[in-house]
Amino acid sequence: MQAQTYTTGANNSGVVNLQSRAAQFSLLSIAATAERAPSTSVNNAIYIEQIGNNNNVVAETRSLKSTINVFQRGNENEVNLNLTSGVITENVVQRGVNNRFIDLNNKATFSHSATVFQTGRNQNLIMAGNNSISEKMIVNMRGKNQTVFIRNFKR
Repeated sequence: MQAQTYTTGANNSGVVNLQSRAAQFSLLSIAATAERAPSTSVNNAIYIEQIGNNNNVVAETRSLKSTINVFQRGNENEVNLNLTSGVITENVVQRGVNNRFIDLNNKATFSHSATVFQTGRNQNLIMAGNNSISEKMIVNMRGKNQTVFIRNFKR
């Protein structure tokens, strides 16, 4: 009999090129989308892959087109999305224990995108709003017991 297990690796090989990592993630997302896509056109899609216990994704989106990819490996990880936009592109990777990501954007915008990597334990990221600065932002959180709050509002 086989069972699911989770172990944390001790591989800290230095600085990771985030743009390269985001490009690799984008390629993986495209490949996963192509594999899972039905023969008809899909305008809104959410792909969730979870390994571990008590991982949770809550997504409330209003859009013409969206692609949301969530990968959770570990336990007690949570993603909450409440988004309104014409086009939504969201990529979230959580590896570890008790990581949280909340993305709120209730003001209708043309496009909304986020790429988030959380590795470790007790990582908390709250993103509110959307503007040109955050449009291509990549957030990489590593370690433990960190909280980041990003406010993206136009004046």
